[in-house]
Amino acid sequence: MVTDLKADQSLREACKVAQERHRSQRHLDDWLEKLADWLQHVASADEATFTSPQFQKELWESETVSATGQGHIDVSRVVADPAIARQLWGLKQSPVPVDSQERLQWFAKAWDDIETRVQALTDRQPRLKMYRLFASLWPRHFTTVAHFHKLRRLGSAMGLTHGLEHRTALHQRVLDRLSDVNDQSGSVEEQMTLPWLLFVHFIQEQGSDATEVAGDKPGEIQLNPLPANRRRRGMTGIGGGLSTVMGWLEFAKDGCKREDFIEHLHSQNPNHTRATLNTNLNCLMAEWGAIRAEGDELRLTDRGAALLETGDPEEVSDWMLTRILGFDNLLVMLRDGPRLLTEIVDSLQRVNPGWTTNFAPTVLINWMRYLSLVDSAPGKQIKLTESGEEWAARVTWTPEVLAPAPTLAPAKETPVTASEAALATTLPSVASILATFPKDIAFSPQLVARLHAGLWANARRHFAVLTGLSGAGKTQLARCYARGLRGNGNADGAFEIVPVQPGWHDPSSLLGYINPLKNDTYVRTPFLEFLLQAQGDPDRAYTIVLDEMNLSHPEQYLAPLLSAMETGDPLRLHAQGDVVDGVPASIAYPENLVLIGTVNMDETTHGLSDKVLDRAAVIEFWDIDVEAFPGWSTTKLPTAHANTVREVLGALVTQLRPVRLHFGWRTVGDVIGYVEAAMDGGVLTTDAALDHAIYAKVLPKLRGEDTPRLRTTFDQIESTLRTRNLIESADKVAELAQDLRHLGSARFWR
Repeated sequence: MVTDLKADQSLREACKVAQERHRSQRHLDDWLEKLADWLQHVASADEATFTSPQFQKELWESETVSATGQGHIDVSRVVADPAIARQLWGLKQSPVPVDSQERLQWFAKAWDDIETRVQALTDRQPRLKMYRLFASLWPRHFTTVAHFHKLRRLGSAMGLTHGLEHRTALHQRVLDRLSDVNDQSGSVEEQMTLPWLLFVHFIQEQGSDATEVAGDKPGEIQLNPLPANRRRRGMTGIGGGLSTVMGWLEFAKDGCKREDFIEHLHSQNPNHTRATLNTNLNCLMAEWGAIRAEGDELRLTDRGAALLETGDPEEVSDWMLTRILGFDNLLVMLRDGPRLLTEIVDSLQRVNPGWTTNFAPTVLINWMRYLSLVDSAPGKQIKLTESGEEWAARVTWTPEVLAPAPTLAPAKETPVTASEAALATTLPSVASILATFPKDIAFSPQLVARLHAGLWANARRHFAVLTGLSGAGKTQLARCYARGLRGNGNADGAFEIVPVQPGWHDPSSLLGYINPLKNDTYVRTPFLEFLLQAQGDPDRAYTIVLDEMNLSHPEQYLAPLLSAMETGDPLRLHAQGDVVDGVPASIAYPENLVLIGTVNMDETTHGLSDKVLDRAAVIEFWDIDVEAFPGWSTTKLPTAHANTVREVLGALVTQLRPVRLHFGWRTVGDVIGYVEAAMDGGVLTTDAALDHAIYAKVLPKLRGEDTPRLRTTFDQIESTLRTRNLIESADKVAELAQDLRHLGSARFWR
C-alpha cells in the first residue's frame, strides 16, 4: 500500500516509521554521530584552517553527508584555487536572510557564483559534490539527498511542486514542510537526514527488481543488478544518439498519447516502418527506463525527466548498468586499461552466445561513445573516459554472461568451408532472398548467389560493384537484393539509391558538412541520414546503391568509408569534436552497411582505382536472355506481332554481343512499349513501328573502329533488318558500314 505523504498526519507517522526502520536495519545512529562530528568540525574551523588546501580537500571530498555518486570527478584544481576558498569563507561568515524568499534568492546566487568558478576548473560539473559541500556549510538549509531527481521525487510525493525555482530551493521547501508536521526538538543532523530516510523507505523502489538499494555507508546508494538472463539483450542503435533521445523525451515531457508519439517519430523518419517506430518507443521504455506507459498515455519516468532536465547520462546509469546485458561487462573490461577494439568485440560476443555477428557489440560500444563513457586510444584501442571510470566504479559485482543455448547434435557432420563459415550468420539464404524478388523480374540464381557471396565474404567490407551492360538491370538487382535481405519484398528503409554526380571530388557530397556560415548547423545528405540509421540499427542490413558510381572518382568521394571499412577505425564525419546539429564527430563503421555500386564504362566515366577494386567484389554481367524477359507475358501485342518483335531483338542481341554493342532489358522493354503505343495510335503498322523503335533505341549506340569483327557485325545486322523489311534501320546500318570501310570508324551521331 502506498503511503500518503501529502497529509500531515500520515507524513508525521511516516517520519517515525522511517527513522525506526532505518535504525533497526542500518547504522543510523553511527551516521548521525559521524555527521554531528563532521558538522562541528566544519563550523569550528577558523579562517586560516578553512582556506587551507588540506581543509578544502576535506570539504570537497568528504562523503560523511552522502556517499552518493560522482566520486571520480577531479576537483583538484578547485581545491587548489585560493579564490574559491576565500569566497566560500566569505559566504560562510555572511548572515543567511531570515525572510524565506530572500533566503532562497541568497542561496541561489551563492550556488551560481561558486558553480561559475568551478566550471572553469573541471571537465564536468561536480554537482553532487557541491550539494555535499553546501550541506556541510549550511546544514539547516540542505538535506542529505544529494541526487536532485531523488529529492524531486520525494518533494512530489509530499505535494511540493518544482517549477522554475533554483535547484537549491527544493531542499529548503522539503525541510520547511517536515518542520511543519514534526516538533523542533531533533538535532540538525536528524532533520537533514530525515528526507533521505523517507526516500529510502517510502519512495525508492523496493524488492528484487529495484535498480538501486540503500547501502551500508551513510546516504549511500548501491546498484542492484538483475541476473544476466533477465536483462535486455544489448541496446538498439538510434541515429543521432543521445541528442535524438533527448528530442524524443522533450516531445513526451508533458505526457502524450502513444499514437501521437509514434506519429512524431514518423514525421522525423518517414521511411521507417511502424514496427521500427514501435521499436524506438520500446527502447525508451526498456533500454533507457525513461518513459512509462499508463494505458494509452506515455509519461516520463523520474529518470527520464531528470535526464531531460540535466542532459547528464548519469541520470540513467542505474538502469543501464543493471538492466542492459553487456553494459557492466564492457565497463569492467576496461577498468584495467585500454583494450583493442577487436578484443572488446570478441569478449562481448562471449557475453551473449546469441550475438553471432559483431552488430550488437558494436552498437553497445557506439552508445558508450555517445554517452561519453569511452573514447579511442592509440593503436585502435578503446579506453574509459573520466565518466566511464565513474560508472565502472559503481559495478561492485562480477558481471555475468549468458550460458550457451543447448543445441542438438547434427545428424551428420559435414565439413564447412571458410567461405561458408564467413556467411554463417543471421543472414537469409539466397533462396529466401530470391523468393522476395518480384515475379516480373528474372535474375538467375547464380547471379544473385555471386552477389551474396561477394558482399558477405568479409566480416566488415560488404562492398560490390556491378558492371556490364547498360540497361541489364544492375540497379534493379541491387534494389531487389536489398529488400530480400530484410526478409520480405516490402522492407521500408532497406535501401537508399544515391545517384552519383560528376564533380564529386571530396566526401562532403556523401557525408555532408558543417555550414561555414553557421557552424552549429550541419548540412545533411540522404547518404548521411541512411548511414546514421544503419549505425543505429545494427541487427539489420542497410543497403546503399551508388548509381553510376564512376561518374566521379570513387576513391575521392568514398575515401573515409574505404579507409574505415578496411581498418575498423571510426568513420570521421567532422572535426568539431562535439556533436553538431545531431551529427557526432565520428561513428564506428556500420558493419551492417552494404554498398553496391553500379558502373557503366564509356567516355563519360572514370576507371576504378586499385584502392576501390581491392575492397569490392566486382561482378560483371553482359549477357541477357531476350526470351527470359518477363514483359513478354504481359504485353498487349497480339501473339504473332510479339513473336516478330522477340525474334528480331533476339537476333540483334546475338549479332551485337561479340562487339559488346548489344542492349539490355531496358531497351527491350522500351521497344515493346513503342510498338504497343504505335499500334494503339492506329496509323503505323507493326513493321513500321518496330523499324522506328530499333532506329531510335538500338542503332544510336552503334560505334567503333574498323575491324573485321565490327564489319561482320554490321553486315549481319543489315541483313537481318532487310529480311524483316525494316528498311529505315537497314539503310542506316548500311550507311554506318560504308563509313567504317571508307573512314576507318563509324558512329550513329555525325
